[in-house]
Amino acid sequence: MRYRHFFWDFDGTLYDTYGRIARAFLRGLHELGADASYEEVYALNKRSNLECARVFAARGAGTEEELLAAYRRHSEEEPIDGVLMYPGARDVLETVCRLGGCNYLYTHRGASLEGYLQKDGIEALFADRITSLDAFPRKPAPDALNHLIEKHGLSRGDCVMIGDRTIDLDAGKNAGIACALFDPDGLCPGYDTPWQFRTMEELQAALCGEQ
Repeated sequence: MRYRHFFWDFDGTLYDTYGRIARAFLRGLHELGADASYEEVYALNKRSNLECARVFAARGAGTEEELLAAYRRHSEEEPIDGVLMYPGARDVLETVCRLGGCNYLYTHRGASLEGYLQKDGIEALFADRITSLDAFPRKPAPDALNHLIEKHGLSRGDCVMIGDRTIDLDAGKNAGIACALFDPDGLCPGYDTPWQFRTMEELQAALCGEQ
């Protein structure tokens, strides 16, 4: 394998959750008497929930805090059964393990993460994880990645951070490790990394194949 230690973002990278997130944000907007297109809310949330709230707060839909609170009130309304892993994601995780590597999770998601991992039976495919419950500074700060690297005694040259947003990749760069962009919707063009993929099959061939 090109790398031995794969650090994965969760939302929008392993799991296709942004449709659910966008619908919850739209319900929050409606609750506050505002409206927007699904496509705009989807694209803004791909940057971050905070960025989405800032844009609509500037339009007078409410304060950032009100918008985020409204989103959270609706964020768990849809059952997680309808939220799927991206095609090929499980294969990549299993291949990393089979070839002697390790997977790690680094996500801003909190306690709700466990439900997804248990639903698909993939808990054992991760050697360790960092969530919002661990209270590290948020991405792009490298603190959480540095903690995992030092805890497990990893060589940074063997590590790669995989995510769908610039904050994921900047966290990797700030930790001194490689980064790979997974961008199935083509919403993050031009980021400075040689590793950019639209499908998990492309990612697996490039990063897990024989060199």
